Amino acid sequence: MVSKSKNIITCINYCAFTLVMIASSIYNVSNWIMLLSLYFIFLAFYSINTFFLHGLYNKNRKLTLLNFFIYFFEVSLIFFINKFDSSFLSTSLYLFLLEDIVVNEKFNIGIISLFIMYIMCCVSILNKLYYDISKAVTYILIALPIFIVVYIIFFLINYLLKQTSIIEDNLRDITIKKLEKDLLYANLKLAYERVEAMTALKERNRIARDIHDTVGHTLTTVLIQLEASKRLINKDTDTALEKLGLAQSQVRKGLNNIRNSVRVLESGNDILDFYSEIHSIIKETEKHSEVVIKSQIDENISFEKSQEKVILSAFLEGLTNGMKHGKSSAFLLKIYEKNENIFFSLEDNGIGSDIITPGFGLRAMRDRILELNGNIHVSSKANEGFGLYISFPKYMDVKEVNYE
Repeated sequence: MVSKSKNIITCINYCAFTLVMIASSIYNVSNWIMLLSLYFIFLAFYSINTFFLHGLYNKNRKLTLLNFFIYFFEVSLIFFINKFDSSFLSTSLYLFLLEDIVVNEKFNIGIISLFIMYIMCCVSILNKLYYDISKAVTYILIALPIFIVVYIIFFLINYLLKQTSIIEDNLRDITIKKLEKDLLYANLKLAYERVEAMTALKERNRIARDIHDTVGHTLTTVLIQLEASKRLINKDTDTALEKLGLAQSQVRKGLNNIRNSVRVLESGNDILDFYSEIHSIIKETEKHSEVVIKSQIDENISFEKSQEKVILSAFLEGLTNGMKHGKSSAFLLKIYEKNENIFFSLEDNGIGSDIITPGFGLRAMRDRILELNGNIHVSSKANEGFGLYISFPKYMDVKEVNYE
């Protein structure tokens, strides 16, 4: 946007300069060759300054010795052009150069240029009128407000261009940070999925080992009982029958264990341990983002599966929102039991807000908690972080939602 605006101004300058050059040459037929030569030299130096030395995209550019020399040479050229030009057209070149300096240089350079250009214009007017002060005063007084107006216009243009450049830089930074955060959240999600898959695999392997151990132990025990029964069948029938009964009982018990394990594998339920997944989420979040998560967890508390899913979802939602919107760097997680209720809370040190507007995620979480007869409460203040509190009663139904 800034570069495009400056390019437009440069094009307008070239058009205006060309018109002045043509008009001045036509008016001064006797020495038009000299005038055209001076105009082209001036145009060459202006082009060098514009495309090589101005640094259109460098906001902190300083006036170098070479820039100063070119400005000085351009002012001298304008003065000589005015000596050969019998009209007042060429005096507009001072305005042309003033505009160029004000747009591209700093404020103090622009102020100094205003006075220098106006003084040089006055000298050129006196020279054209052969130092007839009575005639020159009128032209000099007319030139003063013109110079001031031109300076103000292009000073405002310069100010707007700088503000636009600042806005563009900020938008660019915000976009880059957003992309970085989106990448971070994508990595976190992928890490959570990997943890879940690894945990499921480990649990399935554990169940497979349990089946192996159960079958092996059961069969070993049954074989021992059967061997004892064979030896006792003719000597002590009652004891032999007792051994057979024990073997039968052992087979039933082992068969039930195998069926339970197979049922778990088929349904996929009860594979992931709730507290293990909580700790995995904490570990992966701290690993993939610059946050610290402190936890106070009573792992003796038993939740229903539906409650576990809601709490895990709330935990992930709270972490994501805290990092993304709250700029949080630290979290405190609590899971505890008190007064016949079990509680989950997640607090952060983010920027917070005096006004809480529940989004889709928070509304969906509230609905799921209410369906489970739970209670959700969120609390936040500006610069005091955000807190998410969930409770499930053990022996009573509580349906309440509170936002403050």
